[in-house]
Amino acid sequence: MRSWVAPVCLALVAACGAEAPPSAARTPTPFDRATAGTITGEVRVEGAVPAMAEIRFGAFGECASQHPGPVPLGDLVVHDGKVANAFAYVKDGLGDRVFAVRAEPVVIDQAGCLYAPRLAGAQVGQAVRFVNGDPLLHNVHGTPAASPGWNVSLGRQGAVREIRVDRPEVPVSVRCDLHPWMQGWLGVVDHPYFAVTGTDGRFALNDVPPGDYTVAVWHERLGTQETRVSVPSRGTAAARFTLTAAR
Repeated sequence: MRSWVAPVCLALVAACGAEAPPSAARTPTPFDRATAGTITGEVRVEGAVPAMAEIRFGAFGECASQHPGPVPLGDLVVHDGKVANAFAYVKDGLGDRVFAVRAEPVVIDQAGCLYAPRLAGAQVGQAVRFVNGDPLLHNVHGTPAASPGWNVSLGRQGAVREIRVDRPEVPVSVRCDLHPWMQGWLGVVDHPYFAVTGTDGRFALNDVPPGDYTVAVWHERLGTQETRVSVPSRGTAAARFTLTAAR
């Protein structure tokens, strides 16, 4: 194993400088929050849902030993036709409004040789904190198309690295090169109106200025879909999506 671990580690050391600096402070566009509304939504799937593949840990016994039984890949979680782990966000309609970047970091763990959560959302310039929860070496290799990528090493349990993504992009792939099944995703937008669906397939975007918007969803297996909604003052707009399982 040393023959391939050593070159990877050297590459990680060389890439540590790819961590993006914090974004400059921005002055948020004011609006009357007493008029804000909510976008609620649900993501469903039609058609026969294929079973998820089982992770084959192979020679990585230190990963297999952390799981008492079979581990599904986690790329298509559906309960009663409702889709978990879909990224929902306002794609258009906010104009040139500027929003404060959330101060709290997005936290993504590497636990049991899996990304937890598998899918997360962040604002442009918000800290994304990667944590190594395992007693073994991981790396975090992000490959955005619109921003500088990163490849950082988390060499011990409890190791932490933070990155920031410079530009909006849905999705950004995040992998661990040492464990090829370890896939994670980031949805990055330049506003706070995004969410990841839960096991009930639902999401809510709160504190939205009144107006007309395009709301989009992205799912790693089921693709993308958009719909138009009108958010009334102090009211609620519904955005429902039905994605199609591949045949």
